[in-house]
Amino acid sequence: GGFKFNGKTIDITDNFHTGFPQATAKIGQTNIATIKAHSDMNLQRMILYLGVPDVSRATDAETQIIVEVRRDYSLDTGYEILSITHEQGEQLIEENSTAVSAGQIKCRSNIDKVCHEFSISFRVMAPLSSDIMAISAMDTDRRVTVSYINDGVAFTGDPLLPAATHTLQVKKGNQHPVETIHLTQQDRRYNVWIDQHGFVWLQNEYNSWEQLTHAKYEKLRDAPVTVMTRHHTDFADLIERERARATLIFNATELQSEVGESFTHDAPVRIDKLKDPVVLEKLRIAELAALEYLKNR
Repeated sequence: GGFKFNGKTIDITDNFHTGFPQATAKIGQTNIATIKAHSDMNLQRMILYLGVPDVSRATDAETQIIVEVRRDYSLDTGYEILSITHEQGEQLIEENSTAVSAGQIKCRSNIDKVCHEFSISFRVMAPLSSDIMAISAMDTDRRVTVSYINDGVAFTGDPLLPAATHTLQVKKGNQHPVETIHLTQQDRRYNVWIDQHGFVWLQNEYNSWEQLTHAKYEKLRDAPVTVMTRHHTDFADLIERERARATLIFNATELQSEVGESFTHDAPVRIDKLKDPVVLEKLRIAELAALEYLKNR
């Protein structure tokens, strides 16, 4: 079989690695993906997977276009399209505009074996988280073949879907009222939300919300008081001051560094400083002044 997207064609020879060069498409434009398949049994279902997270994970795709078909030899196309359904969490594919047509074609130009083509036209309404695509075909014996288009298609442009929104109630402490937060997801591919104040929020795997950015604030201080309670704004500072004071009292090493040399000496002046001429001169002047004072009394 083979695969064609907007005119680009590739023969699929390896279901897990298809050498289809990455294509690009605009958000909102009509795309045509064609699946060519051959089966000894009648085909029953064709699926186009978009936004596949990784090879071998087609069923985890962000969106799927499922086409149910029935063999009808009375039709030139060989198959009747029974239904077209979409499996998606949000309207990434515009369901009303999706259409499918069937046809018959030689599998290869040099052989007479007939293959069947199913052309799916669709519109993507928002960027997908992954460019990988996959196609699958199932016959009436429920045998399924899945092929991965590894490089896939990058859908670019501004989303045509309205931004996702969420509302939650937040209470920041007992002294604050309950606040209603309105969140908007700017890009559906990333779990980043912005509230009405411009702050960034994330939702974790447990569906809990965490605010990442906060407003700058100014700490308002209470008036000084003689008796302080733990609700006073200076209470935390008081604790730190008392801790520092206790350190000075009970830690002699720290105390020595605070009060200097006099902590370890009884004499107010070190003995070796008495040999200093400047010190001796000051002592002589002080002695003369004391004698003069006593003489005049």
